[in-house]
Amino acid sequence: MNQVIENIKSRRSIRKYVDKGVPSDVIKEIIDAGRCAPSSHNSQPWRFIVIEDKKKIEELSDYIKNWFKKRLIFGKIAGLFYKKVKNEIESAKKRLFTEDDFFFYDAPLLILICSKAGRFSIQDCSLAAENMMLAGRSLGIGSCWIGFADMVVNKNRKLMAELGIPKGYKIMAHLIFGYPVKFPESAFPRNKEANVIKWIK
Repeated sequence: MNQVIENIKSRRSIRKYVDKGVPSDVIKEIIDAGRCAPSSHNSQPWRFIVIEDKKKIEELSDYIKNWFKKRLIFGKIAGLFYKKVKNEIESAKKRLFTEDDFFFYDAPLLILICSKAGRFSIQDCSLAAENMMLAGRSLGIGSCWIGFADMVVNKNRKLMAELGIPKGYKIMAHLIFGYPVKFPESAFPRNKEANVIKWIK
């Protein structure tokens, strides 16, 4: 099988990491893969914040966790009327009321992809993120894109400034990286064939 295709098919979202840092040269390779992503009109809107400080990663995770805790009460009220919301609240509680890091999973490396608002900045930064995760996999590094985190952190200008995010920029992706406890041999089931709904020849 073509090595690129094999790498794509073997990538997994990793949430268990060994206690070992990622070497600087490997981090630079991962970021360089993001830099080489395609972008609209070659605008290259991405900027990267690299966080290796475990204490800072833990503080950021705790901040996000507490942000959601404070909003649980509103979710409970909505859950009285919407079963789906109620189920989501119950699922969230399991992640929030624990000492475990259920946002960044004790990963030794967190990379934030930031950008100014632009017509295609979301798409451009998403392409960079995927490049970085695939590069990580090819180098024996696990990764995971952490949802919801950007929604929380982008609301706190003071915290953004502390993280070194330039004024006028927003976080487009929180990516965690590290050496996995193991790479799963199988993925969650995928459809046997792509869902092509029309093929025009």
